[in-house]
Amino acid sequence: MAAIDLLPSLLHHLSGTYRDPQRVIRDAENLLRSPLGRHLRPTTEPLILDDGTSTPPVLMLGGTLPMTYRGQTYNIPIDVYLPPAYPLRPPTVFVRPVSSMAIKENHRHVGLDGRVYLPYLSEWRPGTHELTELAVWMSSLFGSDPPCYSKRTTTTSAASSAGSGSSGGNPPSYSQAATTSSQHASYGFSYGNSTSAAAMNQESHRQSESEEERRRRQAIEKEIAEANLAAETARRAAEEEARIEAEQTRLRQEHDQTVSKMRVMAASKAEFKIQTLFSQYREEIKVELKDQKLLEKGKETIERLLKEGEEKKAILEKDGKEVDGMIEVLEKWLARVDSSNDSEEDKKNEELDGNFAKVDLLALPTDTHSAQMLELSAEIATIDDCIYYLDQSLVRGGITLDVFMKEVRKLSKRQFLAKVRSTLKLLFRLVTFFIANFLTSSRE
Repeated sequence: MAAIDLLPSLLHHLSGTYRDPQRVIRDAENLLRSPLGRHLRPTTEPLILDDGTSTPPVLMLGGTLPMTYRGQTYNIPIDVYLPPAYPLRPPTVFVRPVSSMAIKENHRHVGLDGRVYLPYLSEWRPGTHELTELAVWMSSLFGSDPPCYSKRTTTTSAASSAGSGSSGGNPPSYSQAATTSSQHASYGFSYGNSTSAAAMNQESHRQSESEEERRRRQAIEKEIAEANLAAETARRAAEEEARIEAEQTRLRQEHDQTVSKMRVMAASKAEFKIQTLFSQYREEIKVELKDQKLLEKGKETIERLLKEGEEKKAILEKDGKEVDGMIEVLEKWLARVDSSNDSEEDKKNEELDGNFAKVDLLALPTDTHSAQMLELSAEIATIDDCIYYLDQSLVRGGITLDVFMKEVRKLSKRQFLAKVRSTLKLLFRLVTFFIANFLTSSRE
């Protein structure tokens, strides 16, 4: 049986050991079909680890690896173990020297225990590395630096000649033995009759040979021929029976291998399908769980927003009540201001009529904010006039440029602050006005 034909049955016995049995079978078949792996044979053995423990039985390719050293081809005995994590983990390779060989000390790629260390193994990648390339690496490196050497043995020529003499050839067939016996018998008969007087009596003895002696000889020859025919027939029958039995055994083994291979393939396909469905369902469950978490988070957010909305609604209702109270107070204050404005306008009219009008009384503010805005507007206009006259003085040469720039900088800063305050006052008045109008319209 070919070594490749043993792989399916071995992998069937190792079911569950490898995660990718198809990859294991493919790499092993490629190595066994290659010229470097034709002397390897697959089997199953436990792998002894560095810590002394052992793995369950794994696939092992044992045999010899050819290498070329100084123009001659040598065979290095090796064992290639495929660990359970193959192809994610590299194979483990050992050099197994026979009794007449020894491992070279301080070898670059082989330890004293026979373990092989190669860059190809240390840089192993499942997608790009495989067993055939590993065999090419080992054959090339071992050819440049062999890991083993032959021990010196003392053998004598006498021992070799004695060994060769003690080993005989195959025994002769039955027909050869019978022919030899008959020849010896006839020669013995002639020799017995060739005495010193046989020369004279030979012719008389031949004449006196009786018919009975000839019949007896013919009967013996007939029996020998029949025995030879029976032996030949029995031999042919035994060969035919052995051939038929071997053919039946071969067909039975082929059937078992086919069934084992189909079982391995079916188990691999089923395992792959189960893993695919498991991964698919697991991803779907993850998505569903993620959506559920998002929904729960959204529910919590909505409940929190509703609670905050109710709180803000209560605060706004409270603020509305406070604004209503403030509006009432503001309306009362506005009524008082209007009455005071009416009295002041009457007074101004009387002063104008009496020709007692003054410049400061031409624009009188009605409230504090208006008074502040009037003061700020006057300040801004005053600063503009001051800057103008400073410019005129600079043109006439009354002041220097440094003094002009210093004073203008101070006045500009003061004017800017006045404009900012005036703008803020105006915005405040507008906001107050719009709020009052909005509240008045909302009440209506």
